[in-house]
Amino acid sequence: MGKHRLRKRRLKIWRSDYLVNKYLWPNIERAIQEAKDLVAEPCPLVLDVGCGHKPYRECFGSVRYLGMDRTSEDSSPDFLGDACCIPIGTGTVDIVFATQVIEHVPEPNRMVKEFKRVLKPGGALILSGPMFWPLHEEPYDFYRFTKYGFAQLLGDAGFSRWSIREDGGDWAQLGLTVCLKFEGFAAIPLRCLVNVTSEILDAISRSNKCPSNYTVLAES
Repeated sequence: MGKHRLRKRRLKIWRSDYLVNKYLWPNIERAIQEAKDLVAEPCPLVLDVGCGHKPYRECFGSVRYLGMDRTSEDSSPDFLGDACCIPIGTGTVDIVFATQVIEHVPEPNRMVKEFKRVLKPGGALILSGPMFWPLHEEPYDFYRFTKYGFAQLLGDAGFSRWSIREDGGDWAQLGLTVCLKFEGFAAIPLRCLVNVTSEILDAISRSNKCPSNYTVLAES
């Protein structure tokens, strides 16, 4: 998300993306732990699709980890490849990890089916993507997804079990929209105020009709 690929995960209350990362990052960490429990492999093979600079690598611990991206520009992949035609054999990967990638793929249904192909039986897919977010990485920004859109893609690809978590609620999304409109050093006090207020309102008046993002965990 944003103009540059994420390198380090640092949650800062004054940042405009605070209200998405506050909820997204813990959900991803939870999904990683649940995925590792599902596959029950002592050293699972993880494929990070659209890996960027691998900001989540340390969350996986002792695994075999391969990062793939379509380009090495502003990215640190182990190899290059197309998410819709992954150069890896069928049924060879324990965990496929693709966060904030799906909106940039022209044919997301093909991508999710390809994830299913490379996963071992009993493998796990961790997937995240936006429902609301400004245009970014243009012109390669094609889609936004509801939880029902994610469920349709997973079912069509042959996954039978999954969970879909909202990354924040309606107040977080409203605050995020405000913060993204105010950039620069002078806006820091305003962003801090909006972030704190939205976080409190999200906790005491929770509604998940308009989350900014979703995190998905599916079992192959």
